[in-house]
Amino acid sequence: KFIKGEASSMNWNSTNVPPIGHFGSCCAEMDIWEANSRATAYTPHPCNKPGLTKCEGTECGDNAKGERYLGMCDKDGCDFNSYRMGDTSFYGQGAGYKIDSSKPVTVVTQFLTHD
Repeated sequence: KFIKGEASSMNWNSTNVPPIGHFGSCCAEMDIWEANSRATAYTPHPCNKPGLTKCEGTECGDNAKGERYLGMCDKDGCDFNSYRMGDTSFYGQGAGYKIDSSKPVTVVTQFLTHD
């Protein structure tokens, strides 16, 4: 495992599932679409440092040590779910929904830039 081109091999345990080592890496993440047939959401997970960052200890937000919310990134995120936002007929199974999840759905994701 490499973090910004630097090997992260200190205390590396390749037999653990998943493999783990001393350092972690944190970066902002965007869950573009989390869904099943009954619910859908998109969720940003911002961090207070830009880009990919090597971390250790509390800075990583260690779940096992009860430090989940002390890390540099928002692990839970701030999701947007139409039902929770008040539109209870936007997404679900059946003709009573604007998007009927019992039928095929096409999703298009675009990242428009000027470069």
